[in-house]
This record gives sequence, C-alpha cells and structure tokens, in this order.
Amino acid sequence: MTNDYYVHYVETRGTSRYQCRWNRHPKTDAPRTHVHPPPDAGDAEPSALGAHHLDVLFTVLDRITERVEMLHNDVGNAG
Repeated sequence: MTNDYYVHYVETRGTSRYQCRWNRHPKTDAPRTHVHPPPDAGDAEPSALGAHHLDVLFTVLDRITERVEMLHNDVGNAG
C-alpha cells in the first residue's frame, strides 16, 4: 500500500469553472503531499494533509462545505 491519493473537486456554474485538487504521490517538482489550489487547480503547493484516509476525507469535505456555504451566502446577499 502506498497511501497515495487524488481528490479532484470541480464545480461548473454557467460558463465558469472552479476546481481544486489534493494529491499525495511522487512528483518531481512538488512535495509528495500537495494541493492544486482553486480557482483553477493551478501549480502544486505543499499540503499539510497526512496519509490517513479519514484525515484526507474530512479535510476535503470541510473545504467543500466552506465553498458551498460561501456560494449560498453570496446568493442570499445578492437578492
């Protein structure tokens, strides 16, 4: 078992696209554990996520929950 992972979140709203990606795998130009940040899952940056699957899952779900709450609040404030 390598404890590698790849989680990709993609959100499409109209013609815009928002995405980010969390990875843990060997990569020559980035740390083994890294994130490709939003809004375009750009260049890899170091990530504090560990290898345990529950740590990864709950951290990713927390980030997605924050994003959904932000979008919900934006819609509520627009009208």
